[in-house]
Amino acid sequence: MIRSIKNVTRQNTPRWVVLIIDLTISAVSFGFACILTDVFLKSIDIPVYEYVRPLSVVLVVRLIAFRITRSYTGIVRYTSTQDAVRIFLAIALSTAILLTGELIFEFSSVSTYLNPALIIIDALIAIFALAGFRIAFKLLYNEYAPFKSGYSQELVIYGAGEAGIIVKRSVERNVKLGKKVVAFLDDNKLLHGKTVEGIKIYSPEVDFNHILKNMENAELVIALDKLSAIRKKRIIEICLQHKISVKTIPPVNAWINGEFNLQSIKAVKIEDLLEREPIKLRKNKISKELKDQVILITGAAGSIGSEIVRQCLTFDPKLIVLVDQGETPLYEIENELSGSNIEIVVADVRNIARMEKIFQHFNPSYVFHAAAYKHVPLMEDNPYEAINTNVFGTQNVANLAAKYQVKKFVFVSTDKAVNPTNIMGASKRIAEIYVQSLNAKLNLESTHHTKFVTTRFGNVLGSNGSVIPLFRKQIAEGGPLTVTHPDITRYFMTIPEACQLVLEAGVMGKGGEIYIFDMGESVKIIDLAHKMINLSGFEVDKDIKITFTGLRPGEKLKEELLNDNENTIGTHNPKIMVTRVPEYDYLEVNNLITKLYEQKESLQNDILVRTMKKIVPEYISNNSIYEKLDH
Repeated sequence: MIRSIKNVTRQNTPRWVVLIIDLTISAVSFGFACILTDVFLKSIDIPVYEYVRPLSVVLVVRLIAFRITRSYTGIVRYTSTQDAVRIFLAIALSTAILLTGELIFEFSSVSTYLNPALIIIDALIAIFALAGFRIAFKLLYNEYAPFKSGYSQELVIYGAGEAGIIVKRSVERNVKLGKKVVAFLDDNKLLHGKTVEGIKIYSPEVDFNHILKNMENAELVIALDKLSAIRKKRIIEICLQHKISVKTIPPVNAWINGEFNLQSIKAVKIEDLLEREPIKLRKNKISKELKDQVILITGAAGSIGSEIVRQCLTFDPKLIVLVDQGETPLYEIENELSGSNIEIVVADVRNIARMEKIFQHFNPSYVFHAAAYKHVPLMEDNPYEAINTNVFGTQNVANLAAKYQVKKFVFVSTDKAVNPTNIMGASKRIAEIYVQSLNAKLNLESTHHTKFVTTRFGNVLGSNGSVIPLFRKQIAEGGPLTVTHPDITRYFMTIPEACQLVLEAGVMGKGGEIYIFDMGESVKIIDLAHKMINLSGFEVDKDIKITFTGLRPGEKLKEELLNDNENTIGTHNPKIMVTRVPEYDYLEVNNLITKLYEQKESLQNDILVRTMKKIVPEYISNNSIYEKLDH
């Protein structure tokens, strides 16, 4: 019996049934019209059976109008304004036909007991009755059908605007979801206490916790385009405390063909909890610098490099040259950016002859150097490769930029270069030192030379090999999530945010600066793991466990943005600061790096690392076999 009820609620009422109901309503409305005409207009006393002929005329005309306007074809439980318009047109058309017919019959002395007053009153009653029937059916269906079809979840929508109402209607139309909208939340105080389509609007500040507390199985959908990152984070945090899942909808301008699709409702990601307010860039300044320029980007197939490519394209450069040694990722980004003014080059920054040919051929005005080996534990086991790419690769590209008079060279560094405790961080710090000393040397030689700028920031969310993709993979596999240490913390920013700041800093740089970015508050990785498990709909330890594996070679508990000998000054952009670092003599630095270059072919790690420590005195190994070199 229950199954049959469910089947009925899920099937659409046949069109012929709706048509018969409409004709029945038309007959009843005609009867009421006749009664009202007799009562209020004091018509002559006419036997009831005499109304059969005019009723049949009315029903035939109404049937014709219904068929023409197809007013009966809409799904009744999804009645909308369009359906009301069709009903109005059907009644208006049939009424016009009846009035015209009555005039003709009157002139021909053929009486049908139809008069203009009766026809108009009947039309008004019919419009309200037909529309009322549909609205009443829709309300009853929405109220009771979810329970008949296995209603199992209450839905709260954050945002009582147009987008929120569209989400509500979409959910109500899809009964199979088993969800029922029970409340709206909105920041607009003028809406609090009011209702929209029968659903009350509450204040997030006053009523949020109370509403969620009384729900056992609930879901919240954020249906606001312009919601601050801080506000969004607070909402998600409250929902996580109440074990309520949170989902979001894409911005209205991202809806396919301007229409909302329930499939586009997505669960919030950990990035939503870590994101900050959008960066305000000096786009005019960046555009002025990059427009119609040839830009060369190394490491262009990586997480940072590829995003720099995408953002540079928005400033109408003449050409962007994408250099990377990774064939497959280059192929993928070529397909993604097909039709853009880009040139794909498979090359290795360590190959000086190959890189020189590229500079000769394309003659770039700007170089963004993002090519690097970045994984700390891997580089701890492979110092040769870290030095070869991060140090000598950078040296190659920087020297060529100076030789071919590139306007600006922007070096993408890392916070791990600050007081490095590992090979990767030390190699990036050596590259920073070389780039700065080269800029100082050129300053002494000429007033017109390549400007070398360094940007330094922490971990980026979702970059290749970072912790968040790893946790997602581990959650998908049922756990456990592996965390190195319960107290380990990291700074995070999104890939687009990091790249926007790279462009901004690169444009504002005068040469020789190291720009550091405001990374916000450092995040405990264990807290990150807890939140990702909860956002995935699981419980920590009950569904997915967290295990501690111990610090990896070269890893430190807390990252730093400045060392003890550095301080910062602000810039026009509050998220970008310039760090004051000790200056290095180019000849001295070049001699040390040359010595390192001569040693690298010996493949003796201890010798290479010892020389790295001479170049970077603050490099103290941690949890590494190279700690012995510090004594």
